[in-house]
Amino acid sequence: MNRLLSGMLIACLALAAGCTQEPPPPPPDTRPQDEAAIRKASQDALAAAQAKDADKMASFYTNDAVAMFSGAPAVSGKEQIKQAWATLFQDPNFSLTWATTKVEVAKSGDLAWEAGTYEETSSDAKKKPVKYTGHYLVALKKQADGSWKIVHDFGHREPAAAQ
Repeated sequence: MNRLLSGMLIACLALAAGCTQEPPPPPPDTRPQDEAAIRKASQDALAAAQAKDADKMASFYTNDAVAMFSGAPAVSGKEQIKQAWATLFQDPNFSLTWATTKVEVAKSGDLAWEAGTYEETSSDAKKKPVKYTGHYLVALKKQADGSWKIVHDFGHREPAAAQ
C-alpha cells in the first residue's frame, strides 16, 4: 500500500512540476521584414498592372480572394479577378499607378493590410481618356511559403473632376 501511495505521490509531483514549466518563447517579431516584403510585392504588382499582364496580376491574389473595384461588381476567386483585370487592360486608354501610404502587419505575423492612393486613366463612353484618383485598401495573408497574397482588394474612386 505504501508503494502505491508513494507512486501516486511521485506522479502528482511530476504532474505539478510539468504545470509550472515556462511557456515557450514567443516567435520572433518579423513585422519589419514582412512590411518590406509586402511593399516589394505591391511594386511587383504595379509593374504587372502597367504591363497589362492579367495572369501576373492574378498571381498576387489567394484562390478565394475578393476584389471590389470602383464602378464594377465585386468578383471572387482568382479566375474572376484575372478576368476583371483582363477587361480593364483591354481599354487602350487604361493606365494605373498607385502609391502605398501605410502597411501594418498583425503581431501574429499572418495577416496585414496595405493602404494607399491611386491614379487611373480609362476611356469614357466617347472613347476619350478620363483620369480618376482614389484610395485603396487590401488585406493580405501570409502563405505557407512566406509570401504575402491579397485576400481582399477594395478601391474607392473619387468623383471625376469637372472637365
